Amino acid sequence: MQRFEIYRPGVFWLFILALMCVAPSITLGQEESGTAGEAEGVEASESASRALIWTGTGERSLIQRFPESAVWLELEEGDRALGLFYPEARLPARGAVLVLSDEGETAASGVTGSLAAGLASRGWAVLTLGLESPSPVLSEFLMRPVMEPPAAEAGAGEEGASDSVMIDVMASSESADDLEARYRSRINQMLQAGLALLVERGYEAPAVLGVGRASIHVTNRVLDGADASALIWVVPQFYPVDRSGLPDRLESLGTDLLELYPQGTADDQSGWSIGMQLRRAGMSGFERQPIAWISPAPETLGDGVASRVAAWLESRER
Repeated sequence: MQRFEIYRPGVFWLFILALMCVAPSITLGQEESGTAGEAEGVEASESASRALIWTGTGERSLIQRFPESAVWLELEEGDRALGLFYPEARLPARGAVLVLSDEGETAASGVTGSLAAGLASRGWAVLTLGLESPSPVLSEFLMRPVMEPPAAEAGAGEEGASDSVMIDVMASSESADDLEARYRSRINQMLQAGLALLVERGYEAPAVLGVGRASIHVTNRVLDGADASALIWVVPQFYPVDRSGLPDRLESLGTDLLELYPQGTADDQSGWSIGMQLRRAGMSGFERQPIAWISPAPETLGDGVASRVAAWLESRER
C-alpha cells in the first residue's frame, strides 16, 4: 500500500515567522540587561565612593517640600550645602539661631523642623542645616576608645620609648584620619557659611545650637572664633575622641553655654558627663536644664525645646 505524506507549508512558515519575531526581543533583552548591569555597577561604585565620606542630607526632597525656605550655601571648591531659613513670625525680631541637626538628620527631620518653627513663632529667625552621617569606616574610627599614654616606668630606656612611638604610629590610620578631616572640614564650612548668611540678612552674632552629636561641631566653630552670641547643646553626645580634653578646651570659651539634657538621666551612671564636669568646675556662663526627651526624638518634642531655648536666650537680654 502506497503511503502519502501531506506537506503543509502554511504551518511551517508560521513557525519560521514566529522565530524571527522572538529572536530580536531576546537579543534586545540581553543587551538591555547587560547595559543595566553595567550602569548598576557604575552606580554602585560611585555610591561606595560617596559613602566613604557622607551619606547626604535629602537636599532634593527638601527643595520640593520647602521651595520658599531653601537656601544654598556656597562652600569651598565649588561645593554647596542646602539650608532652610525660617524668618521670625513676629516683630521685632529677637535675633537669629543657627541649628545643626543631629547626625543623620536633614534640615527638617527629627526635632529640627518643629524646633525651628517654634523659635520662629517666638520671634527668632532660624537657619537649619542637616548633618550627614559619617561612613561606617569613619564612624568606627570616631568611636575608638582614647587610650591615655602610660606613665614612663622608672629605668625605662630610650629604646622602650622609641618602640612605643613606633606602635602608636603604626596603629594610626592615615586614610581614616583623612576621612575625618574632610568630614569635619565640610561641616565647619557649612556652619561658617550659615552664620555669614544670617549676618548678611541683618542678624548680628546669631546663637548656634547643636542637637545630639552636632553639639561638638557647633562648639568647635565657636572655639575657632565664630561671632556667636550663645552656644546651646540639646541632649549632647560626644565621640570618645571629642570628649577627651573638651572641658579643658571650654575653659577659654567666652560665650554663654546652655545644656539641655534628658530629664531623669542619672548624671553618675557612667562617670561625670561633660556638663557635670563643667558644673563642678564652676564654669561661668554655663547652665544645665532638664527637658522631656526620648530617643529617637519625635517631631513633637521640638516645640518644647524651642520654648526652653527661647526663654533662656531672652533671659540673657534682661
